[in-house]
Parts: sequence; structure tokens; C-alpha cells
Amino acid sequence: MLSSQDEVEYFVGIFIFNPLDDPYHLERITSCIDSVVNAAQKYNKKVRLALCLNNSQVRGENFTGIGLQTLELLEEKIKTFNLEKLEYNKRNSCAQGYNHILKYGHQNTKAKRICVLADDYIMPYFWFLVMDKNFEMHKNTSFMMPCTSFVSQQNLKMNIEYHKDWDVRVADKGYQNTVQYKTIFGGVKQEHVDEIATMCLRNPITPYNHPPSFETTVFKRELIDQVGYIEDEYTQLFYDNDYFLKIYNRGFKGHIAKNCFIFHYGKGGTKAYYKETADEKFIDSPVDDLLQQDIEIWNKRTGQNVKPWWSKK
Repeated sequence: MLSSQDEVEYFVGIFIFNPLDDPYHLERITSCIDSVVNAAQKYNKKVRLALCLNNSQVRGENFTGIGLQTLELLEEKIKTFNLEKLEYNKRNSCAQGYNHILKYGHQNTKAKRICVLADDYIMPYFWFLVMDKNFEMHKNTSFMMPCTSFVSQQNLKMNIEYHKDWDVRVADKGYQNTVQYKTIFGGVKQEHVDEIATMCLRNPITPYNHPPSFETTVFKRELIDQVGYIEDEYTQLFYDNDYFLKIYNRGFKGHIAKNCFIFHYGKGGTKAYYKETADEKFIDSPVDDLLQQDIEIWNKRTGQNVKPWWSKK
């Protein structure tokens, strides 16, 4: 059940970015919020849900990360479901936006478990119930990382077929056109996600292995107590690798919950702003230098020698 109380089982925060009021992304945001609300209402313990608006200024533009139509939608959802509203106003950064949510959930609630979501995920209605059972079966685990779709992390990826009702296309131009990457523009329904998730229920729960995904991972409060938060330097890359390295160095153990599916649209999520390519990673993109700085930070902190892997648009 949804709750605004301090003592809850889960705190979930959704980080929302849609500066140009992209209609396809509005659909994604709506589905994401509604799915978490639906799952919370079907769960017999308390869930506290917050929507975090990315009100930081988009680099090189005179607008912020939340368009007027998006704001209207969010205000309606907040009022309808009595949700919390958080605002992130610092530099435009998914890493620091996620950090803002993590800190808030840790410092302003007494939630036993904390989870941060991007706004392009859809949760099946029984997600919290499955997570509960997983934590009960593995009492010594400190985090659970669910399986998902259309991600680069092969350890988390469930290969699913495109539903006949989904609007699946290749971008007209740009890098995604070059590699013929298919983007799901819309049409994903709650019942589609519930059906896929049901087929995953018999999948195993396995010990965590790299690479990680910060978004969607459910962290126990005790882990955050000792590990802390995402490093302030990061903008968009390697913040999650860095955080899970800190988890490993502290001796915490986690699992990949392949029986607990959450739908992800894939690279098209960033189409809310980077329309041509559905991705911000290309040479001379508006954030190319920030992405490269993230690599430099990671290399400096770990002694590795990672090189940028993206090409021209």
C-alpha cells in the first residue's frame, strides 16, 4: 500500500527528465508511475513513492529538464495518489539526480529498503511481493538487482520478443540508424509486462556479478549506512561501477533476481532530448566532454585505462 509515513518497507524514487515534452516519453513516464502505484497498492506492506523532477538547466539551452506538459502530468499524479514531490536543481546529471533520491530516502525516511528508478521502467504488479520472498530466502544479502530488458548488461538482460502491439522503429538518422538499433516508441501496456514477468518467476536467483545497474537495484538500509552515496564527481557514466566497487570493498554481498523482472524500454529512453540518435554518446554531443570526464574520474579512482568507445553521430 502507498504510505507517506516514515517507517515503510520500501522507499522508491523515480527520476524524471522530459524537457521538450516528447509525447512518447510522456507515455513512458505515465506507465512508469502508474505501474509502481499499482504494484504498491497490491502489496500488503507500506511503500513510499516520490517523484523527483529534474529541474536543472539543460546544458546549452534556456530550459530545464521538465517541460510544461510533463509538469502538468506529474502534478496530477502527485495529487491523485498523494505522492511526494522532490526537485533536483543542480547540474544536469543522472548520477547526481539518482544520488539526490538515494540521500533523501536514506535521510528522510526509515525505509528498510530503498530503490531508485529512471522514468522508462514498468514494474509488474507483483514486483514487491517477489522482492520480499527473495530477501526472505537470502537473509544475508544486502541488495537485489532485478532482471530487465534492452540493456547492455548481459548479466541482467532478459531476451524478450517485441509484442505485435508495440511501435518499434529504427531512427531516421544518426548512430542508431547506422547500426539499425530498434527503438520502442510506444504501445507497451501493463498486461504485457505482467505476462513477461510471470514467465520469469521460475528463473534462479544468482550471486551478483558485474556489470551493475544502479537504477532498479533494491538496497537494504544497512548497506547505505556504511557505503554512503554516489561520488559527487560523476555525471552520467561509471557512477554505478564506482558505487558497486565500494559495496564490494565493504564486504557486502548481493544477488541478481532473475525471477523478478522489470521492463526497460532501452536506449530510446534518452529520445526525450537526443531525438535523432536516441543516445547522448557521440563525438561532439552536448555532453561529450562530461562523459569523457567521467571516464577520467573512473580511471583516476581505480587505476584503470578505459577509453571512450563512442563514434561520430
